[in-house]
Amino acid sequence: AGALLACCMQVNAQDFVSTAPANRNVVIEEFTGRNCGYCPDGHKIANQICHDNPGRVWAVNVHAGGYAPTSFPNFNTTESNTILNGFGVSGFPSGAVNRSDYTALNRGQWASAAAQQMGQVAECNVAGQAVVNPATRVAKITVEVYYTGNSEEANNYLTVMMFQDSIMGSQSGGTSNPEQMINGQYCHMHILRSTVTPTWGEEITPTTAGTLITKEYVYEIPETIGTPNGVEVDLDNITFLAYVSEKQQGATTRPILNVNE
Repeated sequence: AGALLACCMQVNAQDFVSTAPANRNVVIEEFTGRNCGYCPDGHKIANQICHDNPGRVWAVNVHAGGYAPTSFPNFNTTESNTILNGFGVSGFPSGAVNRSDYTALNRGQWASAAAQQMGQVAECNVAGQAVVNPATRVAKITVEVYYTGNSEEANNYLTVMMFQDSIMGSQSGGTSNPEQMINGQYCHMHILRSTVTPTWGEEITPTTAGTLITKEYVYEIPETIGTPNGVEVDLDNITFLAYVSEKQQGATTRPILNVNE
């Protein structure tokens, strides 16, 4: 994994985040794998929810578990296995929608769960920017969290994850999602590759209305991720996602209060 070189906190005027109360954005963490024949239907459903709610919903494909082979392209990572193990997953595909439940939801439940989340007022807003130097592969990431209300917990958790689009590879049942089939191969989208912070997030406080928290990260993006049969990290196809979760519950931090790209 890339080295996390520096992290600091400042409290000053915000550059990116809105201070106006807003409703929650949503992240769908979709548990999936290349050997899962029903998973392309899940991809299609998650893509449609994102398409219908631009700038409000993001899907992250978490490749882990028995349907996620380590042959090339191997999308399994320590982080994806950690996240899978944090939820009750009884089948694939299934997904955590803002981690609003202890168990992952089946794909038929994602749209209604996402709509329910987007109808709720968020305790905080999240925004920022990532600037990548292609010569050094170093990303400078700034995340701002502004509390428009009070969290129920004195400490929340900020996670920054990196995902990657447009990786070609095999996929069982891929033809059921023809939009992602190209010349007989499947174009894999928004795949979790790493987390810049600890997987379950970095503790942040205070979490009271009017608080601005600014975090800066310097992250060296690896050339490849995955052991064995790792996949090249194409700088033109990566996205950083930042989200705040409320509290540590069991293995994981949940629920997610807000998220942004």
